[in-house]
Amino acid sequence: MEYAIVGKSVPRKDGWVKVTGQAQYGGDLILPGMLHGKILRSPHAHARIVSIDASRAKRLPGVRTIITGKDFPGVKFGFLPITRDQLPFAVDKARYFGEAVAAVAASDEDTAEEALDLIQVEYEELPPVFTVQDAIRPGATLVHDDKPGNVGFTARYNYGDIARAFEECDYIKEEHLTTQRISHGFIEPHAMLASMDGDRVVLQGTKQSPYITWRHLCRAMDLPLSKVRMLNPYVGGGYSGKHDPFDVDFAATKLALVTGRPVRVELTQDEILGMERQRHSKDCWIKLGAKKDGTLHALECKTYFEGGAYVCAAPINTRAFGSGLLIPYRIPNARFEGIRIYTTRPPCGAVRGQARVIARYVLEAILTDLANDMGLDQLEIRRKNALVKDEVATEGTVMENFAFMETIDELKKMVDWPAAKAKKVPFHGIGFAGDGYASGSRARGHWASAAVVKITEDGGINLIQGATEIGQGSDTVLAQICAEALGVPYEEISVAVEDTDASVLEQGIYSSRTTVWAGNGVRVAAEDARRQLAEEAAKLLEADPKDIEFRLGNVYVRNDPKRSITFNEVVRKAYYEQGHPIYGRGSWGMDAGRADWATAKEPWSPGRGSVTMAVEVSVDPETGKVKILKLTAAHDNGQPINPALLAGQIEGGTMAHMGQGVFEECLTDEHGRPINPDFFDYKMPTALDAPHFANHPIIGDNPYGPFGAKGGGESVSSSALGAIANAVADAIGVRIMDLPITPQKILKAINGKQSQERRA
Repeated sequence: MEYAIVGKSVPRKDGWVKVTGQAQYGGDLILPGMLHGKILRSPHAHARIVSIDASRAKRLPGVRTIITGKDFPGVKFGFLPITRDQLPFAVDKARYFGEAVAAVAASDEDTAEEALDLIQVEYEELPPVFTVQDAIRPGATLVHDDKPGNVGFTARYNYGDIARAFEECDYIKEEHLTTQRISHGFIEPHAMLASMDGDRVVLQGTKQSPYITWRHLCRAMDLPLSKVRMLNPYVGGGYSGKHDPFDVDFAATKLALVTGRPVRVELTQDEILGMERQRHSKDCWIKLGAKKDGTLHALECKTYFEGGAYVCAAPINTRAFGSGLLIPYRIPNARFEGIRIYTTRPPCGAVRGQARVIARYVLEAILTDLANDMGLDQLEIRRKNALVKDEVATEGTVMENFAFMETIDELKKMVDWPAAKAKKVPFHGIGFAGDGYASGSRARGHWASAAVVKITEDGGINLIQGATEIGQGSDTVLAQICAEALGVPYEEISVAVEDTDASVLEQGIYSSRTTVWAGNGVRVAAEDARRQLAEEAAKLLEADPKDIEFRLGNVYVRNDPKRSITFNEVVRKAYYEQGHPIYGRGSWGMDAGRADWATAKEPWSPGRGSVTMAVEVSVDPETGKVKILKLTAAHDNGQPINPALLAGQIEGGTMAHMGQGVFEECLTDEHGRPINPDFFDYKMPTALDAPHFANHPIIGDNPYGPFGAKGGGESVSSSALGAIANAVADAIGVRIMDLPITPQKILKAINGKQSQERRA
């Protein structure tokens, strides 16, 4: 269907203010009388806090107040009620290097820094545990005394008869794959400015999902939601790293409450890269069985998640890993156990794509190796086992409007697979991977999106909603949806800043949900405003409201376009003659059951995207360096709202997963101290590493999405890590089992393979 605005690559709503430097981020905000906050952090990975003496620091001129963990109410917070294990600051003991112990507010940053040096903390060091193996051994130090075995969360499922199924297999492949901790790598550091408005706290900061921070922060500080207002400035990237309330948020809030003055706390990149949320490292044992024709028959997987001192978002990660092992393939018998382990390292949380990215890497790796061992074609084995439209997946998900098979067929043509396979070049490889990613799902109770479309009396349109623009283009996409539904030019839509006082319910920005969930909320609100306007226009045009059409600012009678009036004229008549202000209201959510955290069952999703990806690489056998040459993707994201932004999501997400594949790792020394907490030593891909991108959207239908759209933020790029690892294995002829795939590991693998061949 041809739309007026949807499907067009219109300019970004936030583009001009960002490229001209006008955008104000959290660290740019200044208020009169503002104090500067700094956080004192533990120098030990595991230590009991015996005493804190801040008397000398308090006497320093310019210091206004100092707080410790005992100044908070002692209420724990966390992702689920059963996993609430964290306090705003450490109280009894520090559980990782860099955990917040105290904070100071002073007249300037230098004074605040000096005050930190004057705070005397007496510690009693305790044995640390840095690895899963250390943490689960008998008699290991407990990170939390009430968590036996250092187990923080477990998810399991068992479908079919797994023992019998493996007996029925003609070929079985087993592998042990490990992945590393990585950081989000956003350029903008965490910052929070807290100020007082009477007896209310006003927070402005770098929050990806203000609603999540708002709820958890109020709980931990024992404050009513009505006493805390959150509004967002511009946010410089999130990648799922700015959801939770962090020590920076608690520090600013408490310091403002104590002093009655505005307080801004901003972290350094050293603090963020070394001490804030990271992606879980994983130890994964996986076994895959197939019939002789390549039909997958049985899957078994046990994975340990090393996640640091607090559970945080581990429930969603363990569940996402389990469900991510199955879809998009048909595997009738499957067993999974995911165990999240406490260690004395910084807590891990949500990172772009969640643990599903790692699950897709693990499954696609063993599937590729199984196919090679059986002499089967890489794309044909994927096609043979692909779930198809309306099929029921192993764990019960109905694959509505699912086009994974079509993406395989399209990719085969795009890469000219028969020809590419026939002309294999030494140390050049091609790898494949696929996925079927949900367009958000009802993971928790607060799982709906709402919007208000306010038409001003001069015809202006204010879109009020709660989805945060973090650089991904949500303001632009939601404005396009609003304009299309309302029948006005895109330029007429103004998108309001997220504000818990003015905005309406919005769960957050993650899991590829914004376009579908927030977009539907906006669509419903715009349609409500349009209905009200149609009733007013019908009076002026002497027509039935059902026959009124809106298009690009013109209002006319269907089948009689000469009977028309401008949009602005209708609005003025409504306001000035009828006394009828136009406020469109809408909300959208699906009552289709919530996520089953314990069994890792995939919750229903309003539209599931699909992708098949090919990555081509070259490997220098002398240095071991990998060069990613080309990335090709065939994908179904339904009707693209903004094709340029969708392409940007694919390319940006793929670059992030390229980092996990061959560049990035958060390293610590034997004491748990970060080794590479800066952008000089923490290596991430840059524009110079970007491959050639070729992507082909398959325009599928999604009756649940606004104008047929599906999610696109994580759905296409989620297969990139698996495809990259498979391409390197194809290039060097051996699988490297632990990420990242560094030059040192490649050279060792090549030399080992060559030695083995010589012995043979």
